[in-house]
Amino acid sequence: MNIKHLFSILAAGLFILTGCSEENEVVNPTPPDQGGTDDPTRREVLLTLKNNLVLKAPDTKAGEQIATAVENYIYSLDVYVFGSKEENGTYTFQELHYFRDEADIVTLPNGKAYSFNLTGDVNAGTTSGLLKLNKGLFIKLYCVANRSKLYKTDGDAVTLFDNFKSLEQSKPGMPDNVVTAGIPTEDEFKTLHTKLIDVTTDPPTADDVLESPLPMSGAYTTPLDLTDFGTSARTQIGLKLSRMVARFDVINDAEKSKFTVEKISMGRGQSAAQFFPIKTLVTDADKLITYPEREIDAENQQADDEAAGTTSLTQGAFYTYPSPKEDNGYLMLKGKYAVNKTESTDVSYKIPFQQMVNGVGTYIEVAYNHRYTIAITKADKYHLDFNLKVAEWDEPGDLDPYEPDNEFDKKTPVTLLAAESQDAYVMGDGRVSVLAANGSKFAFTMGSNTELEDELVYHSATAVKWLVKDEENSGPVTKAASQETKYVYKVDEAVLGNGKQEDIIIRLTNPASGMNKEIKVIATPGPVMSLTTVEGNYNKFDPLTLTATIYNVAAQTIKLHAVAETRIDPDSKAETTGSTATVKSGDTWLKADGPLTTAEGDYTLTLPTAKTPLPVTTTVTFASTASKGETVVKVVLKDPALKDLSQDDFKMGTRSDNTVNMTGGTGGSIPLVSLADVEGNSFTLTVSSPEGVDIATDGSWFETKAGNGSTQANGWKQTIITGKVKTAIGDVQTGGKITVTNKIDATDKYVVEVVTTKPAEVVVP
Repeated sequence: MNIKHLFSILAAGLFILTGCSEENEVVNPTPPDQGGTDDPTRREVLLTLKNNLVLKAPDTKAGEQIATAVENYIYSLDVYVFGSKEENGTYTFQELHYFRDEADIVTLPNGKAYSFNLTGDVNAGTTSGLLKLNKGLFIKLYCVANRSKLYKTDGDAVTLFDNFKSLEQSKPGMPDNVVTAGIPTEDEFKTLHTKLIDVTTDPPTADDVLESPLPMSGAYTTPLDLTDFGTSARTQIGLKLSRMVARFDVINDAEKSKFTVEKISMGRGQSAAQFFPIKTLVTDADKLITYPEREIDAENQQADDEAAGTTSLTQGAFYTYPSPKEDNGYLMLKGKYAVNKTESTDVSYKIPFQQMVNGVGTYIEVAYNHRYTIAITKADKYHLDFNLKVAEWDEPGDLDPYEPDNEFDKKTPVTLLAAESQDAYVMGDGRVSVLAANGSKFAFTMGSNTELEDELVYHSATAVKWLVKDEENSGPVTKAASQETKYVYKVDEAVLGNGKQEDIIIRLTNPASGMNKEIKVIATPGPVMSLTTVEGNYNKFDPLTLTATIYNVAAQTIKLHAVAETRIDPDSKAETTGSTATVKSGDTWLKADGPLTTAEGDYTLTLPTAKTPLPVTTTVTFASTASKGETVVKVVLKDPALKDLSQDDFKMGTRSDNTVNMTGGTGGSIPLVSLADVEGNSFTLTVSSPEGVDIATDGSWFETKAGNGSTQANGWKQTIITGKVKTAIGDVQTGGKITVTNKIDATDKYVVEVVTTKPAEVVVP
C-alpha cells in the first residue's frame, strides 16, 4: 500500500526490517524449577517470531536499511500465558516467560515467571524461543517486546499494573481438576497499555520521546490444547510482532529548501497505546498532548555528497503512537530559515495530517507499524511545501515479504451470505449498505488461523447505536487449525427514530499480527432531496435538517428534487429505479404527487387550503424503489401574516403639525396620516413581513418610495416606506392612499389614508 499525497506542509517515509548479520544467541539463566524436556507436567512450545529482529544492541544505525538495526533491536520479550479449562471458557493469567538482553531475572510476587533464550536465524529471517509451558489447560499467548511494564487506567487514574497472580490447578490432567482463576483475566489484560508520555519531564526520557528500543506486540489467540498429559511432542507456533508506533522520516536538502530542521514535535497526539489490539488510548480530545521535542541532526540535511558521505535523509526522525484522523493531529517542525547567505531566522511550521483535494482538507490516520516520509521541497518564512508518502512498515516488496500464516484478507470486500441477509448489499466501493428498518440484517464469514477480535466503532459518543451484533447467530463455523467465523449484524429496532443513523466501522483485528480489516457500514440512503427553485415561490427547504417550510396560504406549493438510487440485477441486467412520496397517514391536508419512474425528478407538495390553528407539522417519506432506503422530510406550516401596525411604526418627520390617527381613516378602521401641505414634507412607515410587501400609491399630489430595513431576529423583513407631498397648494388635499400587500398572500393587506392640512401660519413680529 503506497499512497502518495501531495500537500503543502509535510511528507512521509520508507522503512524496512533488517535481518541479523549472523546467527546469534543470548543465553539467560533459567530458574531451577522450570524442569527439563522430560518433565511430564510441561510441554515444549517453540515460539517463532517471524520478524528480522536483532538480538544484540547495535552500535550505530544501519543507514542503508529502511528499518534500522536499532529499530529491530529486541531488548526484552515478555510472553504472558493465559489458561482456561474449557476451550471457549474464561482465560486468566497462568505464567510469564521472559527474555532479557542483560540477563536480568524477573520475579512476580504472586505469579510464576520463567526465563528463556532467543536465537536468531538470519537465513529464515526469524527469531525463536523454546517455552516450557505447564500442561493441563487450553492456553493463549500474548507477547510484548521492549516494554516490561504495563499500565492500567481507571477513570483519570493511571497506575502500574503489577498484580499478576498465577492460576492454580488442583489436579492437572485429571477429570476433577479444579482451576482457581488467576489475575488478571484475558479481557482485563487486554485493557492494559504503555506508560503515558510525561510532557513535564525535563529532560524527557526514552519513553517520552519514543526512541528505540521500540515497543512491539503480537499474540497467538487460537487456543492451544495442553490438556493431554500423554502427549510430549514439541509444538511449534509462529506469530509476528507489530511495532506500536508510526515512524516519520525527513528528506530535506537544506541547501535547496533553505530550511534546516532542528526539532520535531507532535500536537494533539496520543499519550499511549493499548497492546492487544494495538489502538489508541485516549478518546477525550481534551486529554491529547503535545509531544516533547526531539532534536534532529543538521548534518543529515545537506545535499548528497558521495565524497563526504552525507545524505539528505534522516531516518527515524520522529516516532508517535497511532493517531486517528478524528484527533486532527499535526507535526511541528522548528528550525532555521536562510533569509540570505549570511542571515537566518527562527521558523516554525504546523503540519496537519491532512490531504487537500480541490481545496477541501481531509485528515488522514497515522497508523501504527506505518512509515511516513516528509520530503520537503520548498520553504519560506511562513510556508512549507512537501510531499507525503505512506507505507506499511513491513509492506511486502518494500520490507519483509513474509505474510503471517494466520493473516486474513484485509483488502477484498466482504461477500454477504444471501440466505442470512435482508435489505443489505455490498456497494461498489466495498461498503455495506443496510436498510435502517426492523428485520434488516447481514451476515458474512471471515477465515483465519486465529480468533479475530471484532468491534463496532461509532464515530461520536452520542451516536445512536442502530446496528448491533447478533451474538446468538455469530460464531465459529469450523473449529480446526483454519478457523472460519460467521459475523451477523442486525438493525436494533428499539432505537430507530431516535436520531440520525451515522456511518459505522466493523473493525476485525488479528491479535497475532496486529493487522485490522475495517468494513464500513452505512444506513441505506434514501433519495437525496434538494429544493427546486421556482420564481416567485417563497417556501423553503433545509437539506441539513430535511425540513420544508410552507406558508399557510391556500394553494401554496413547494417543489423538491429527488435523486434516488439505481440498482442493476447482475443476472438479468434489469434496472430498478424511481421513488415514491408518502404523506404521514391521516394528514390529508397536504398532497404529494408521484411516484417517479426515473432515478431523478421533481415532486410537488401542495397545501390545498390553509390550516388553523398553527403550529401544524407533518412528514413526507420519500422511498427509493431500488433500495427501499427512505428519506423523511418534515413539513412545517408557517404563519404568513403581516405584522399589525402600531403608532410606533410611523415617524412623522420634523414638523409638529404632522400627525397620525390609527383609526382616523375612512370607516374609522384605518390609519389617517395628516401632513402639512408643504412640498417635500414627508413621513416614514416601517412594515414587518415574512417575505416583503408590494406597495401601491393613490393621489397625484402624493408619492412614495420603499427601501429595505434590517432583518429581524425571527427572520422577518422590514420595509421602510417614505411618503411625501409632491405638489403643494398650501391648502387641504385628499385622496392620498398607500396600499401595502403581503407578497405571500394577496388577501393580506392594509391601507393607510393620507391627507394634507393647511400649514400653520407664520406670525411675523
